[in-house]
Amino acid sequence: MWTRAWWTLRQLGIRLKLNPLEHVIKGKRLVVVDDTIVRGNTQRAQIRMLREAGALEVHVRISAPPVKWPCFYGIDFATRAELIATGLGVEEIRASIGADSLGYISAEEMVAATGQPREQLCLACFDGHYPIPLPEEELLGKNFLERALPIKPTDAPRPRDAEGVGVGIAGGAADALNRP
Repeated sequence: MWTRAWWTLRQLGIRLKLNPLEHVIKGKRLVVVDDTIVRGNTQRAQIRMLREAGALEVHVRISAPPVKWPCFYGIDFATRAELIATGLGVEEIRASIGADSLGYISAEEMVAATGQPREQLCLACFDGHYPIPLPEEELLGKNFLERALPIKPTDAPRPRDAEGVGVGIAGGAADALNRP
């Protein structure tokens, strides 16, 4: 589990990254647009800082549906317990992060915005429908795919560009220390 020191460092990192300008914010009604809400930590800290800087209202709009399912494709959340939208509705999330209002776009609106056919997109973190079969829950975790699909180094020649730099994805990074 997370230690208190880790939590404090994470909160400090959020505060350092987000630096509201009081002379611009004071007395204003604000709309904050973000890509997703995963745990709610960033939005909660952001809204608190905006209010401390004098914002009258803070309305949050999210350009994706609520994230309710873990991602095993390289995103930093591995369990449903970590996700604020697991078991909470929009109004409960709004109250948790301290916003005056909260709105998400729907999965249909998000897919339409990409201009891509739905079947070419992974929506697993939004709808729980994964493009590959998953093992039993106790075998799942952040590194599930690394264990399931080991990458083995290869001695096969790699394609190179005009300057001799390797190109393509043949083998991933498993042999990165052995490559020029």
